[in-house]
Amino acid sequence: AASGVIDPIGLASELLRPESIARALAPLERDALAALLGLGSGVRPEELDPLAELGLVGLDRQRPAELPEVTAELRSALRSAGLSAEELSEPPLERPLTGAESIVTDGRSEDPAADTSTWYAAAVTAVGQAAEILRVLRDRPGRLNRNGTIAVVTVRGLAESTGVDPDHTSRTLGSLGRAELLRAAPSAQLLRTSATAPGWLGLPHTERWLRLAAATFRSMTPALRTSLMSSDGDLSAAASALPHRFPLLPRSDVAAATSFVEAAEHLGLTVRGRLSDPAALLLAGAEEAARELAEREMPDPAPGVYVQPDLSVVVPGPLAPRDEAALSALSRPEHIGVASTRRITETSLAEALERGASAEEAREVFGRLSLTGIPQPLEYLLRSLAERAGSIRVNEHHGDEGRARIIVSRPELGETLLVDRTLQHLQLHRGAQHGPELFSRLRADHVVAALSDARYPASLVAPGSEPAEDPEFGAQTRRSLGSAGSVSPVASADLAAAGASAEAGPSMEASAPALPELPAELANLVERVYRAARSEPGTGDFTRLLELAIRDRSPVRVTAEARGQTHAFMLLPVSLSGGRLRATDQAAGVERTFPVNMITSVEAV
Repeated sequence: AASGVIDPIGLASELLRPESIARALAPLERDALAALLGLGSGVRPEELDPLAELGLVGLDRQRPAELPEVTAELRSALRSAGLSAEELSEPPLERPLTGAESIVTDGRSEDPAADTSTWYAAAVTAVGQAAEILRVLRDRPGRLNRNGTIAVVTVRGLAESTGVDPDHTSRTLGSLGRAELLRAAPSAQLLRTSATAPGWLGLPHTERWLRLAAATFRSMTPALRTSLMSSDGDLSAAASALPHRFPLLPRSDVAAATSFVEAAEHLGLTVRGRLSDPAALLLAGAEEAARELAEREMPDPAPGVYVQPDLSVVVPGPLAPRDEAALSALSRPEHIGVASTRRITETSLAEALERGASAEEAREVFGRLSLTGIPQPLEYLLRSLAERAGSIRVNEHHGDEGRARIIVSRPELGETLLVDRTLQHLQLHRGAQHGPELFSRLRADHVVAALSDARYPASLVAPGSEPAEDPEFGAQTRRSLGSAGSVSPVASADLAAAGASAEAGPSMEASAPALPELPAELANLVERVYRAARSEPGTGDFTRLLELAIRDRSPVRVTAEARGQTHAFMLLPVSLSGGRLRATDQAAGVERTFPVNMITSVEAV
């Protein structure tokens, strides 16, 4: 109830509510909880300072004292968790190595799990999957559920389009979301790429990984970060120790830590649960050292690809951003990894041509990238598509024949369209002149979509103009192909955006994440409490102190001034209304009434 807090006592009342205390206790470690229960048994001041900052420790004559509300809520929470106060003093759990995990060499026991030299394989794979998924979402936005989460049908569709396992697709979407490369549009229930996505796609694969890794570390919960700092780089052990180290941590936080461990493994931040060397440097804030090590251990960009006669493409390693974009526009992924495989199909090439590319540009791309030349089956497919490109043109029509006119390059193609049962809903018919034109009563864009679904190479044109392009992604494929020996406009823009992001973007430091700004409601609360404490120190809290005494039925010492004389009373407040206090004077055995403006001090007894 932030809007109702106007002074320090009001804030204290809100913070001492059971639900507020429970939220403050949940992320505390065992020793901190034990310190709260042992305030009278010589707890060290350094143990109490963090608890006092949270408002969980009071003061009594300048000495630390327990707050009854905190103690009661803590004991209740421990009972709910099945713990006793004595169990809080148990030492942290340690996970000894089993015989299968340890190897004795020259008298030393070595843990094979400490070898994280293979981290780059998962890193390269995750970056490749992220780039592929990002391109699919750029062209075809995903669907969101009503609560803003990503729909299952979106995950399945992306998995089918990219050849990525659905579980890995979900983790990849999480990585892209943490890096702010995705943008949710809840009003339209669509998942789109963000404005920073082109810049990320224009980065080398090492820099892409660093951005995803840094964003993932920034999302780590404080409890997991604390546990990791004392686990010798074993993230899996740190997550497993959370229920013991933080006994009041909600189950949802423990589940989130488990998901974080899986995401870190998928991204190559860990190998078998242990932090890789670049990840450890990044977590410690050594960005440049992490970048240098990652560039040294990650594979260099591949010089080209191997196009096979069966139209499969073997990609022996990560490609430069320009080459990767060009190949992605002309083929479909089958397997994404350190070495990937793709497939050139008639559909993939036809879609590239529909978006504005030409068969000659596609031939130039394959000629530039293929280390084995262009095999005959691919040459035949490109030549066939080139002959068919532009064979069907559709434009708007305003005559009696219909709303769309279809112009075909060959008479036999027109006959085929008229008898094709998959196109019956278009109601195609010839005009009065019986020329090389067909007409439909549907709109031109609907006709083009239906012809494309039926695998006819149709293009939408305006009378006397060139084929139109998609307004959002128009010419994306054609421009991404570029030309031999030059950088395409799209790639140039991506690289420029990537450079600007590297210079002006947020730091990747993950060891000390910046505190988020307070919401406006809480910022206003802080300002009100600060002004109340500054403007009326000691007097602005009288009303709240009296209200607390009435609520708790506790006596207070009230000092009042009248006609220049000061009087002190030991009272049990009964009610406070209309600017007057009604209370029982326990010493005199009478009931007294005071105007509040006469009271100069109120002290708890």
